[in-house]
Amino acid sequence: MIISKQDEKLVLVRQDEHATQMGNVSRLWGNEKFQKLANHESVSLGIEKHDSGWKQPDDEILFNEATKRPTNFLEVNLPQHVRFYEIGYRNTLKQDPYAGMMLGMHWIGLYTSRFGYDPTFTYKVSDDLRGFMNDTINSIQKEWVDIKQQYWEARQKRSEFEDKIWMQYEYFQVMDRLGLFMGLNNPKEVNEVILGPIRMTRESEPVQLTVKSKGNGEILIHPFPFTDEFDTSVPGRKIEDRDYENNLEAKEIVEAAEKEEINWRIVAS
Repeated sequence: MIISKQDEKLVLVRQDEHATQMGNVSRLWGNEKFQKLANHESVSLGIEKHDSGWKQPDDEILFNEATKRPTNFLEVNLPQHVRFYEIGYRNTLKQDPYAGMMLGMHWIGLYTSRFGYDPTFTYKVSDDLRGFMNDTINSIQKEWVDIKQQYWEARQKRSEFEDKIWMQYEYFQVMDRLGLFMGLNNPKEVNEVILGPIRMTRESEPVQLTVKSKGNGEILIHPFPFTDEFDTSVPGRKIEDRDYENNLEAKEIVEAAEKEEINWRIVAS
């Protein structure tokens, strides 16, 4: 669950709904400056499904005994985190191997400073779990070798093929962090984040995207990477920011809270 404090309330956004939102946003990417990616639909599907393994835990409303509140996504213990992500990864591989690979790269990147690309939201691995995580990281990456062989054409320059994949990975991270920006912030407040680096085309130099919320529900992005300006939303629930007795009480309160759309309009700066 993606949880933030807004107007003295806790705002809860389901991770699978955050992912669905960003899959839809991803499909709007591209204009005269920013080209769509190779295999853009598969990459967008991977984004759409990247938190699908969190459906059951978000149904259950994981509970943090220390804070007496629902568990925020950054508070989930590492073995659980691995298990939830692997469910979405395996299911997506069956639907579209390329989308599944991109999801897997995003997942494993969360334990590896996003492969050195961006340390934001990187999970720290304690010494007692280092062996477990190394085995997980290594075994999942080995699976991508066979997947790549399905898509690489022997006459294609392998370095170009791999570069396209890493461009897609970097794009995936920008989409995820843009979605978190929209899920964690109040549309009525002014906020700003820099996302990237990201390339407009495979041959171009990377740029940074400046993302600013104006406090009126609009997000200004510069340079603007989408086909046109658009509206987007993700459902959220608001509950009191207080101690809850246990998981059962928190679950009842969350389920009783009506879903409210968190609405944004994405515009060019």
